[in-house]
Amino acid sequence: MKLRYLFFLVCLPAFLTAGAMELSLRECREMALRNDEDMAMAQNRVAQADLDKGIAKTAYFPKFDINGGAFYLTPNPSMGATMDIQMRGVYMAGISLTQPIYTGGKIITGNKLAGIGQEVSRFQLEATRMDVIAEAEKSYWMYVAVLAKIDMINAYMVQLDSIYAYTKSAYEVGLTTQLSVNRVESRRSELEYRLRQAKSGADLCRMALCRIIGVDENEALVPTEQLNVLEPPEHSFGGIEKRPEFLMAMKNVDVKKLDVKMALSDFLPTVGMQIGWNAFGNMKMTSYTALPDGTMYPFTQSIDYRGFVGAISVTIPVFHWGEGFKKVKKAKMEVENASLFLEKNKKLMELQSHQTYNNYIEGYDLILAATKALDEAQENLIEITEQYQVGLMTLTDLLEAQAQWHTSYANLIEAKTQYKINEVEYLRNVGQL
Repeated sequence: MKLRYLFFLVCLPAFLTAGAMELSLRECREMALRNDEDMAMAQNRVAQADLDKGIAKTAYFPKFDINGGAFYLTPNPSMGATMDIQMRGVYMAGISLTQPIYTGGKIITGNKLAGIGQEVSRFQLEATRMDVIAEAEKSYWMYVAVLAKIDMINAYMVQLDSIYAYTKSAYEVGLTTQLSVNRVESRRSELEYRLRQAKSGADLCRMALCRIIGVDENEALVPTEQLNVLEPPEHSFGGIEKRPEFLMAMKNVDVKKLDVKMALSDFLPTVGMQIGWNAFGNMKMTSYTALPDGTMYPFTQSIDYRGFVGAISVTIPVFHWGEGFKKVKKAKMEVENASLFLEKNKKLMELQSHQTYNNYIEGYDLILAATKALDEAQENLIEITEQYQVGLMTLTDLLEAQAQWHTSYANLIEAKTQYKINEVEYLRNVGQL
């Protein structure tokens, strides 16, 4: 078998089994998003924030209430020596409407806070989405990488098998020693050990990817993407303005500013209005009245009521031992802390985005260097193999050239894998994933 054909074998997919599930990167992302529990919780938080906004809006509107009750009281209460009030089976019922007129700005502020809560919940959802995608893509590329290493080891094994057959034949006709045969066999045993390790690692990567996308851990997966990096990095450096964590930190400052207004509203006048219709009855009053001749005559009078009632209430806080001033001052300090937190984390996020971008760019340079090294190692191996077959190179030279080819190819796989991971990390840190 020609050596150039062996390099073609490296590109063949490993572990292609009947009934295996083919998985593209896009499908991996979509399945991970559907399966992730954090995504489900983040979506619920968005729904909750929408409900909170709806609840806050209701504070603008009047509240309608229906009330009623009945009670039985015995013995009868006395209202003096000759008057009793009978309250056995007294009932009360009513309908009321309560409308806040002025609450010190509390309702308006509460609605603004609920609106910010809606925005923050969506930022949290976006951050969770990017975290899930980043984890899924990293796992995907790690699985692709370990499969590529298995293909590489298999191609290396084919090379060694060819050398073993050649060396064995040379030994049988007396052109080499048993020591040379043993050295090739030893290298084959070492490679078989590495192959078992790689297959074990591939199985672990597969199970991890199965967990992320929500399929049975015994499912056979065949990635359809390859570690092909042919073009320079396509993403230019971007700022952190779209990063959800940065946006949430900014909104936190707005929340703390509204908390100052909310604290102040507790110590401003409030005005409210209530109107309603009430009814009560079955209350009776028993007493005596004097007739013209002076005779005391007992009588009973029922007390019933049906009618409308209206009221306006005004509450003006006057003196609370400095409670309001202290609460407002505390809330203002929270604004300062939130602003400091924003500035601190802004600098950290900017530094992080620059670092991940540099890693992304440098990762491509490493690929170029690793590709060049592999091309040189490949040409060197071809040349030494041909010279070995005509007796111009030793077995030691050939085995060393093969080992160098194996190392160079492994370095290229790792460089491409790390480049993919660096790209994901960079896009995640600038909020563009």
